[in-house]
Amino acid sequence: MRFLEAIGRAIGGVLSPIVWQGSLVRGARLFHPDGVVYCAGVKALAAEGEVGALAQRLAGPALVRLSGGIWRWRDGKGEGRPDVLGIAVRFRTSEEVTPVASAGDQDLIFLSARRLSLLPIAMFTTKRRDFLDNDYYAQLPFKVEGFGRATFRLVPLRASTTKGNRLERLERAAAAGLALLRLEVRRGARARWMAVADIELYEPVDVDQNALRFNPFQSGKGIVPSGLLQATRLATYTASYLGRMLGARARGGKPGARGERRARGER
Repeated sequence: MRFLEAIGRAIGGVLSPIVWQGSLVRGARLFHPDGVVYCAGVKALAAEGEVGALAQRLAGPALVRLSGGIWRWRDGKGEGRPDVLGIAVRFRTSEEVTPVASAGDQDLIFLSARRLSLLPIAMFTTKRRDFLDNDYYAQLPFKVEGFGRATFRLVPLRASTTKGNRLERLERAAAAGLALLRLEVRRGARARWMAVADIELYEPVDVDQNALRFNPFQSGKGIVPSGLLQATRLATYTASYLGRMLGARARGGKPGARGERRARGER
């Protein structure tokens, strides 16, 4: 496995200049350029056994970023185009709202596609107008402390029912206490999903989204990326961060400010 991961890191190194250039041109993430960030709370659902131990480690405060996959926000016009949605979760060790990760934090990143190979199909099947009307998958396997090799998904407990664009629907659902995501885990492709924790989104927060650097290798709670494809992300995520920070600064102003305004529907 270490040999495959070494190959993965090499592939990531080859891809990273492309990611860096794309992020530099955009002045934002190459993928998931615009999003909204919520403070959240994680409530453990399992109390015993291996899943219970995992749930207890993850319980507490969290930051959650919800985003479109490809298109810039542009006052909601991107919702009508084929796309996937993404959710990035940082399980925090403190309640401080900051883009900077602490040593004990854990990042997990999810897409509205069951597998990477199904991304082209998911672009047309994703319900792009409502974050809470799709299931989200972490795509690739992890080694979980005390549990073994596993995959994760997020399942919203209910879809929004109010009118408006996806950001407005999400904000109304959060205000009503209805923005709930269930984290589930399983060991293999045919194993049953097991509930780990519920994540409740409280309210949107204003943070520098370019500096908010979600990274699956931020594994302070014992969920460690595993395998060749996971290893490719190490260099590409760093390249994306460096490219968007440099691109935003070249345009002048605070890095991430334009994307944050667009995510809130502002110009």
